[in-house]
Amino acid sequence: MTIIHHLLARLLRRPRGDGAPTKIEPVETESVEIESVEVDPDPVPIGGEDQVVATFEVVTSGPSAEVTGELVAPDESRAELRFEREERTAFEERWRSRHAFGRDAAAGTWRVVVGAGNGTEEREFEVRAEERLRRSRIDSFELSPDPVDEGSPLTVSGLLEVVTGKEDWGGLPGRTVALLFRPDDMLARREVARVVTDRSGRFDATVTATESGFWSAEFRGDARDFREDGDFKEVRAVRDAGRVTAARSAEVHSAVSAAGAQTKITYSANPKSGRPNRKATHAGTLFVRVQPAGQPARWDPLPQQRVRLWFDPSGTGADAVKGTATTGSDGRFTLRKKVPSAGEWQVRFDSQAPSQRRSCKSPVRRLTVS
Repeated sequence: MTIIHHLLARLLRRPRGDGAPTKIEPVETESVEIESVEVDPDPVPIGGEDQVVATFEVVTSGPSAEVTGELVAPDESRAELRFEREERTAFEERWRSRHAFGRDAAAGTWRVVVGAGNGTEEREFEVRAEERLRRSRIDSFELSPDPVDEGSPLTVSGLLEVVTGKEDWGGLPGRTVALLFRPDDMLARREVARVVTDRSGRFDATVTATESGFWSAEFRGDARDFREDGDFKEVRAVRDAGRVTAARSAEVHSAVSAAGAQTKITYSANPKSGRPNRKATHAGTLFVRVQPAGQPARWDPLPQQRVRLWFDPSGTGADAVKGTATTGSDGRFTLRKKVPSAGEWQVRFDSQAPSQRRSCKSPVRRLTVS
């Protein structure tokens, strides 16, 4: 064993052609990313006889890391949250924590601050003293057609209702509903579109089918919600929005048919903030889904493929390519680029052989300057 150690040490010290010692470069790897932070319900209704238990859900990607958190009240007092991992896929982990709000909890804007690895995120939510808060729900949520061909229109529809009596429900018109999507093997939901309910409380929207995954609809019960009167085209604030609970539909799966194997990109960018023109490290891995005969499907690294790094300084889609890289034998890539201003970064794989494998985009990472 000693001989092997000496040989390894001599190899590491072996001079280059110019006589200088060989420098061993560290391998850049992905860091932990906090993909989403959700609060349910939001707003948290207090004032009744019972406590209201709020659930805090965090989805992370990258290396597995414990999630920590705390609640920050309107007066800046703090309470610890203990998160437990409840689900894991090939790419992400879901963590949950719960906290009981009593009738004497402070009303106002609260914050949940979470950390994982070297990253932190926070989310604001409301605690409201509402003794007559009306419950809402999203019913009849469905997709059409299913299955659907990639690139074809997919219609998402449902009915937003509010309780009108002890057991009766009625449509809730003029409210904004967000449509959320998460791809197969992913846990974080991302907003795709918004739609306003009609006079009967129904909503529908047409989107482009891109990949298989789970759809849901969410009504956020926000007092800043608006509606459009169909007859007079009058946009006005909904005065009683604060007296209606938030609601989310059950998830519905959409199967998208397409030629070629599915691909995915995991991606992290650091540091998240700093001075202008600092260099940030963009690291990730390109995967392809393979399904051997008679065996479960799996995700394998996809080597020797070119990926492009895109930057959008305004967040409005005015993006441009800032660099390219070729994945290694383990599917990994790394780029170091200057951060000229705050903006959104994304890695994209444009397949040159769609019949063999499909194109894909990574999650968006926002970097800021100070």
